[in-house]
Amino acid sequence: MKRWAALLWVCLASHEASAQISSGRRSTRTPPPAQVALTLKRRVGVDVAEDLLRSQNPDDRQRGFERLGSIGTAQALDLLLKSFEPGGSAHSAKDRLIAVRALAPHANVPAARDFLVRIMVGVGSNPERPEAIDGMIEHAAALALAATGDDAALSALGKALRQPGHVADTARDALLAFPPKNLGPIVRDLRSPTRAFASLLGELGDLRAVPALRELVRGAPIEVRPEAALALAQLGVSETIELGRHWLEHENGADFQLAATRILLQFHTPDAAAAVGRLLQSPQTHAAGLDLANSKSLPALSATLLQQARAVSADERSALFSALGLAGTREAIYFLGGELSTRGASSAAALALALAPDAQAEAMLEQALRGASTRRAAVRASLVRKLALDRTPSGLEAALQALAQSHDESDRALFFQASALISPDRVAELLKRASKREIRALARDALLPEVARALAERLATERGPELREALAACLVSSEAAERVPSDVLLELIDARGLAAPLAARALGSRDSRALRPKIASLLVSQDTLLRSHVALGLGQSEDSSALGMLEHAYRFETDSGVRLAIVHALAARREPARLRPLSLARALDGSAKVRQAAALALTGAQPNHEGAGPQTAWLDFSHETDEALGDAPALGALLITAAGLALPAFADPDGVLLLPALPAGPVELRLAAPTRTDDAVRPRHP
Repeated sequence: MKRWAALLWVCLASHEASAQISSGRRSTRTPPPAQVALTLKRRVGVDVAEDLLRSQNPDDRQRGFERLGSIGTAQALDLLLKSFEPGGSAHSAKDRLIAVRALAPHANVPAARDFLVRIMVGVGSNPERPEAIDGMIEHAAALALAATGDDAALSALGKALRQPGHVADTARDALLAFPPKNLGPIVRDLRSPTRAFASLLGELGDLRAVPALRELVRGAPIEVRPEAALALAQLGVSETIELGRHWLEHENGADFQLAATRILLQFHTPDAAAAVGRLLQSPQTHAAGLDLANSKSLPALSATLLQQARAVSADERSALFSALGLAGTREAIYFLGGELSTRGASSAAALALALAPDAQAEAMLEQALRGASTRRAAVRASLVRKLALDRTPSGLEAALQALAQSHDESDRALFFQASALISPDRVAELLKRASKREIRALARDALLPEVARALAERLATERGPELREALAACLVSSEAAERVPSDVLLELIDARGLAAPLAARALGSRDSRALRPKIASLLVSQDTLLRSHVALGLGQSEDSSALGMLEHAYRFETDSGVRLAIVHALAARREPARLRPLSLARALDGSAKVRQAAALALTGAQPNHEGAGPQTAWLDFSHETDEALGDAPALGALLITAAGLALPAFADPDGVLLLPALPAGPVELRLAAPTRTDDAVRPRHP
């Protein structure tokens, strides 16, 4: 049997009317413009909208909804509301989404507000056959209500917070997006509170919530009290310290134990480490305790961590070793150093030492660089340390020379990668004499611009499909991608391998009449990575019609990652019309990340999707048996950066994959599937 263990370190019209004056008097021939506008709205706008709503064409109906929303008169709003009635013109979920978005600017109108409340709680959706778009509709309604800030809307949101299930989460998200100026309507009724209600009060950071939270701690249902106490601690209420200590001694429930420990950590109390240790000892709270042990340095926890590390399973080894490195005691560092030569544990130990800030950890790595059995792990750890902490253990150069002279393929592959990372100007010369496995190792440095350019020159002429897929990592650089012919990009996309997403992005940036059909098909692909990447490419297109494609793609996109990519692409456009979809995303998108990105874009900020960063992903796919990899295909993975770019990467012959220079932020891992990127296994990160 074989087991793969993955280690991943990842060291958001108004017009002023004026009367026409002639000879000092108002002209009797032309009515005031305001009156003209109202007349047109009544006689033309509403009539046209009604005709559109009768159409069997969904595009016509949706234009009708939008027209009524822009008119905004009582008659127009009444028609909008009637469209949701049985037999009304809102036939589909897409119709309902557009109609709710049209109604959103009028959420302070009582009839519209009452209707949006019903939509928020799920009235009108089909509970037996829910559609992905239903959640977008409910979020849009909740956000529209929160944006008004009026007491009636806030009261409705407060009631939603006290409902079970996703309705409370939807209301909570909306209130975090538009923090209320008046907490009164939300906290007026404390009956039947939920955990979402309590956590919201802490996340808002509003001290006026303290009395309500105190009341919840005293009298709320048992499952809500821990969340309320944590919220009080977030607001700086130190009386929760003694409450936490009381719970640790007298409450056996896992929720109480965990909340109490987090409270002590919040206030940095001396007994916080002991509380984390108690969590680690219980099977019910062990995983949560391990997360907390990795949240800050707790030297007093070292003995407990060491005890568990000596008998740890492969699944928890990475997290336990990381916590030991963070603790930084002499005993912890010495233990990790001893594990560098242990099969199956060396990667976890090396990674923990690489990120441990203590000088003892660096000394341990320097010693390991000199040993044949620990050199490879120590070199990888030294590269991680150089990027993360800007500290390079002495002896690295000598260790690289030893790797260069080795007959072991993994040693030589690591030498090529490390050499390019330390001296990027050498990559062209290294490529000339690199084997296939060494080229894959060089390709993992593609986030460095100099490396990406050299890899692109090779990709432009490379015919081997396996090497092409590795070399395609260079497409992460827009400048490097320009050196790769379009026919190569099309072949990479049609192969549907790990290189397809970056190739789609590069193709989208070349948007033209000849390529438009292919780009349009990618924008509606079933593969979310292909959709997001081609959208990012369209952000760089020189064709102004690309804006329309992006806006249309955003309207009904159900995947938040794709919507985020579309917003980033819109931010890169310069046409004034980009403000319309960005404003929509800022106000009504159900994802906080998308809303934040849209808000930044509306200020003129542009996202940076390229460039090297301080993080490194370290993945270990080593086998438990002694079976050699031989001529087996290299193990591959997609690593999706915080900017949403999917980087293809392949492991060295020993099964270790080191991907350096990642930008700051969370990284998602997808193991390679045989032929596709959309059905790849997605393991849980340690």
